[in-house]
Amino acid sequence: MKKTLFYLALLALACSSCSGGEGKVGVRIPDAFFDLKGYMENEIRRLSEKQPEVRKRIAIDGRAEEKTLDSLDYKKELDIFSRSGINKVAWLDKYQVDSTFRAGQLRQVAYTSKDKSLKTHLLEVQFSDGEVSQIHVQNRTESIVADVGQEMWYYPGEGYKLVSRQSTALTEEKKVEVEVEFVD
Repeated sequence: MKKTLFYLALLALACSSCSGGEGKVGVRIPDAFFDLKGYMENEIRRLSEKQPEVRKRIAIDGRAEEKTLDSLDYKKELDIFSRSGINKVAWLDKYQVDSTFRAGQLRQVAYTSKDKSLKTHLLEVQFSDGEVSQIHVQNRTESIVADVGQEMWYYPGEGYKLVSRQSTALTEEKKVEVEVEFVD
């Protein structure tokens, strides 16, 4: 049933984008999935203007350091989320979409990769009162030389967390954790 609805929505999208669009310059096709890149660009802009005080903790293989900072370069800090966006027309059939509703409101949408060669394996977005309340991303890149896994959480107004694991054929696994908490 979900697949049927998904394909009907795609068909409607395809038909609407093909009819009556002649001569229109800059006609925008609606987003297929949650626009993570656009959402994070807005958050980067908002946080860059506000510059909340933050508590930043970095742990490498269990050895941690914590600092309180007056400002951060949010473009650099949050770009990793933006690069995990999956909203590409070429990937319409590459992700399974599951949505959860409660009392008629969208509570969560999860995009799970059907193609393990794609970097982003999971993108989950949770909503509260129609607003994003949490974003969770799982990335994985494998090659003959290295295996890299990333898990990331973004909590609007609260902070974010990144956990990265990397192992190569010649080295042991290295684990890096970054946690940022907005203090103001």
